[in-house]
Amino acid sequence: MLNSNSENFNQYLNVLDFSSLRKYFIENGTLRNGEKKDYFVKQGTSAHEIALIESGGVRYTCVGNDGKEQIVGYSFQHDFACCYVSFIHKKPSILNAQYIQKTSLYVLSYNQIMNYLEQDINTQRFRRMIAEEFATQTYERLLSFYCDTPEERYISLMKRHNKLLNYISLKEIASYIGVTPETLSHIRKKLSMNEKS
Repeated sequence: MLNSNSENFNQYLNVLDFSSLRKYFIENGTLRNGEKKDYFVKQGTSAHEIALIESGGVRYTCVGNDGKEQIVGYSFQHDFACCYVSFIHKKPSILNAQYIQKTSLYVLSYNQIMNYLEQDINTQRFRRMIAEEFATQTYERLLSFYCDTPEERYISLMKRHNKLLNYISLKEIASYIGVTPETLSHIRKKLSMNEKS
């Protein structure tokens, strides 16, 4: 599984040192196990917990008014699982957080994590840095949807995470980069032909 010892799906993990926070989760969190397709958070409910993924992974999806599900993100082993906006603002989540396989997590409540993040000036600074990195990552992804072609988004994703296909399907990758599975198939075929020529 993708993890902090190889490559990180979410780039903020490459920028900040989460070792003390991970230790806090392991020492104070409740270990919870979930089966594939179970939910950590359901869209429309309040996300009042945050988790450190010990093994497995989580997919984040949003179901639009048309009933179509769109994959908007992932968290894998050694990353954190959270519907961030709902968690911070205590409002109903606009996302689902669903296990992509059997998953074990260390879970903390809102109060537990806030107690940690507000304990001294260093952790308060760390909290600000986390928010800044989330905002940067979200902004860069938004720009990519406006400025890059689907082919460029696919190539960029595969360059950053060349083992991703070992864990999620092509259909999910298509949803994540905002294309149909048929379009992704054409992109892959074109790239394969270019490599051979």
